[in-house]
Amino acid sequence: QGLALARADALIIENLNLELRQGEALHVRGPNGAGKSTLLQALAGLLTPAAGSVQRQAEEPPGFLGHQNGLLPDLSAGENLRLYADCGLPANTHTLERLGVNAFIDKPVRSLSQGQARRVALALACRSAQALWLLDEPFAGLDQATVDSLADLFTTHLQQGGGLVFSSHDRSLPGARVLQLRPAVDQHQHGAHSAAA
Repeated sequence: QGLALARADALIIENLNLELRQGEALHVRGPNGAGKSTLLQALAGLLTPAAGSVQRQAEEPPGFLGHQNGLLPDLSAGENLRLYADCGLPANTHTLERLGVNAFIDKPVRSLSQGQARRVALALACRSAQALWLLDEPFAGLDQATVDSLADLFTTHLQQGGGLVFSSHDRSLPGARVLQLRPAVDQHQHGAHSAAA
């Protein structure tokens, strides 16, 4: 409500109002520098807003995926998954299967392709116990078969009452609402960002 976000002491998002209900997906779009990643970080509680507030009804922390995969390169994919599980963040077995992670689970992360490493990170962010998934460019670096599997995973999550907020330049989901962000220089010419259910 009334969300304002700053980067390098300059406001990039002002007076943003939006509501996401169970079973809904929100596609955040906009050019580079418009604040897509910053918004997702704020929704995840990783950034303090310059003004306004973010409120979540779910007790579980959201699943979050940023531009970086958050994996230790010298460990295997499986060792990374076990490390997160030991911290109370276990990946879902069904999600691992859907994303095909088991095919390279014993390989060191540093030897994985960009798409393979992204699949491991997605499995960690898209845990079924999480009511809300916040994903920054989740389709980046993935082949078409994995994109299709991921879209199916998202659809199932929404059908089960979960929520999804994601950014993407070139892909969307059927039925997803769109929040179009503009560069800060355009905000004052066209009015503040706003979206509501």
